[in-house]
Amino acid sequence: MTGTRQDGPDHASASVGEDTVSDDTSNPDLQAMIDRAGRLTADEAESLDVTWKADERIVVPEPSASLAIQGGADGRMVTNADLLAAWQHALDAAGAAGRAEEIEAAQQAGRAVRHSDAHLRDRAGAEEAVRSAVLATGVRDLITDDEYAALTTAWRTVLGEDRTAR
Repeated sequence: MTGTRQDGPDHASASVGEDTVSDDTSNPDLQAMIDRAGRLTADEAESLDVTWKADERIVVPEPSASLAIQGGADGRMVTNADLLAAWQHALDAAGAAGRAEEIEAAQQAGRAVRHSDAHLRDRAGAEEAVRSAVLATGVRDLITDDEYAALTTAWRTVLGEDRTAR
């Protein structure tokens, strides 16, 4: 997440071939989460989407003359500073530790949601929830308990699974 993006966590920048689910990861916990993301039902995906968006504490700015002068409202804005900070720290920590596999696993998980049978018009929240949970699990040793909780709450609430028992 960057300071300039306000329409929700984008968790990982797009990569070439993002629309295809790539090779398996060597971390069995992360792979199990990716596989589970690929098996989401429509109800689970909807619940993840709703839970994640509630966790984001999204606000949509009211149209105003001031916003019109500034180029208009830029869509939804995430106001959960703890969630934003947790994502940024997890991503930064993964990068600094050379944990490219964990970052790629998070991307794979998001793609798996798109390729699942959970056909939703708007799966953005479900994809974000899954990417966050996978990254947090992959870098569990690099983030705080509060950050981990912020990034995995939607997954644990909806799916009741915790892959981090090590």
